[in-house]
Amino acid sequence: MTRALIAMDTATCLRLDGDPSAAAKMAVGIFDRLPGPYRDGLIRSRAEALHQALGGRPRDLLGQVLA
Repeated sequence: MTRALIAMDTATCLRLDGDPSAAAKMAVGIFDRLPGPYRDGLIRSRAEALHQALGGRPRDLLGQVLA
């Protein structure tokens, strides 16, 4: 779980560095690999915060996983 949180933070950094597509793809990959019971709590709140910060296709991509 710690690695997933660090990876989600890395995805957020990618967005801040100007690569929203890579950020969304990384976040989706992280979320997809987590077992269902681990997709709540802190990891979900970080993914949702990233989702809110994205726009366009990257936002849609991450939104599909969070739905």
